[in-house]
Amino acid sequence: METMLTSRIAFLALACAAVVPQAAASTAKPKGVPKLVLTISIDQFRADYLNRFRSFYLPARQNGKLGGFNYLLENSANYTDAHISHVPTATGPGHASIMTGSTPATNGIVGNDWYDRKQGKAVYCVDDPSVETIGGTSKPMSPRNLKVTTISDELEMATNGRSKTVSISFKDRASILLAGHSADTVIWYDNGTGNWVTSSFYAPSKKLPDWVAKINDKKVPDSLNGQSWTPLLADDAYKSTRPMPGAKAGQPIFTHKLDSSSKKALYKSLTVASQGQEFMFSVVKEALKAEQLGQDEVPDVLTVNLATNDYIGHVYGPNSPEVMDISVRTDRLLSDLLNTVDKSVPGGIDNVAIVITADHGVLPIVEEETETYRIPAVRVSSDAIKKAINASLSKAHGDDNYVLAIEEENLYLDRALLAQKNVLLVAAQKEAADAAMEVEGIQSAFSASQIARGELPRWDWLNAVSRSYFPTLSGDVFLFTAPGSIADEGTGTGHGSPWAYDSHIPLLVKGPGVRPGIYSRRVGTVDIAPTLAQFLRIEQPSGCMGEVLREALYK
Repeated sequence: METMLTSRIAFLALACAAVVPQAAASTAKPKGVPKLVLTISIDQFRADYLNRFRSFYLPARQNGKLGGFNYLLENSANYTDAHISHVPTATGPGHASIMTGSTPATNGIVGNDWYDRKQGKAVYCVDDPSVETIGGTSKPMSPRNLKVTTISDELEMATNGRSKTVSISFKDRASILLAGHSADTVIWYDNGTGNWVTSSFYAPSKKLPDWVAKINDKKVPDSLNGQSWTPLLADDAYKSTRPMPGAKAGQPIFTHKLDSSSKKALYKSLTVASQGQEFMFSVVKEALKAEQLGQDEVPDVLTVNLATNDYIGHVYGPNSPEVMDISVRTDRLLSDLLNTVDKSVPGGIDNVAIVITADHGVLPIVEEETETYRIPAVRVSSDAIKKAINASLSKAHGDDNYVLAIEEENLYLDRALLAQKNVLLVAAQKEAADAAMEVEGIQSAFSASQIARGELPRWDWLNAVSRSYFPTLSGDVFLFTAPGSIADEGTGTGHGSPWAYDSHIPLLVKGPGVRPGIYSRRVGTVDIAPTLAQFLRIEQPSGCMGEVLREALYK
């Protein structure tokens, strides 16, 4: 009996062993290197927009054509709990994270702006006075402040410069920080001239690529003078949105005429309207064609930031018909781009790695929260924070102005003044943090000393602080508004906090070897770069701290 049982077990074991490879083979899928990596960061595009407006997006496939978001939702790995891993949740740090897999503590982009103690002034994240602007009048820019490599940099090194990288955005910091140091063509929009520009860092010849110069010669922004942005859909489609205060029944949901008071006003207003988004996609398609991206055995990279979504969101808020409208329009334009890619890249869209994500989310308009929904929230004044800290330090150490600057979540103290008064920096930082928390709307404030010594409370969200502290660039105090509140005295809304409305973003990944489906594991934008590196079979970027999205990849 024992012998017979043993034989049966052995037989079953052999049978199972035979089945396992066969099952694995049935789920396996070719994992060839993509011919093109297309990364699209939709600025300020919160995760909820994918499903909230989904019924108005194009079908996944229709009449032989690919849709936009619905096509990707059905054919990508959809990470539903993807978050920004750092603070502030702002454009500069957000885009630095996506293609480097790093956070400000490593890559040095601690904000859109920070206070440079050596220069004694605020510094913009892509400022570089050593280069020249080519094609326009905007300030000289480069990626010199980015202290790590991007996927594009690694690909350039791995292919001995044979790969091409093109990066495009209305925003200089987005285009530059997505691309990195060794990109071939990096362009952004100059509000002063209506031109697409670059810098001598990327164009040492001091000439724009011919195809960019031809676009500038067409003067597209000038041709839009007198146009208006009006709703794409029927009025009833917007019933779940909140029109701006003062809207009257019977009137159009919205009508926004491009500002024709001057050429500069026109050029700027274009970016906050549907016409700007259309212009942006036309330039991206021209780049795909002119640069011959994805046409040979060496992979290329095309990175795109859609800044119009952010500009509109700041003005009108995430619950507005304007945000819904631009999201639906983005879907249509994305569909057109995907079909263009499908036709232009040999082997079609299955030979392309696609990432759709965002650099941050956005907070609802404070007045909407408080007046319509009775949610506690306030607008926090920077002057109120400075006043509270100066009063506290003056009481302890003598009347003076102790706060040098507040740049987003970073507050900088006058260290020279503190040294002159023989005040220990560690003590002053703690006093300043305590004083800041007395201001209505400030939930938490932590000193740089607390962060450096690992003395933060064990709250999960404070991991974002540790990942964002760069000793020589960050402030003396990190400030955090209460959920729902904003450090902004103006109108409209913003972002920057670690809270879900600012950190929760979409993450769709499609490409050779990717298993489509819904994945609920909490991940971050830092996980994009190592996953792309695996697709491309190259080394991860130098500061990469993310993890490969392994469960979405075929074995």
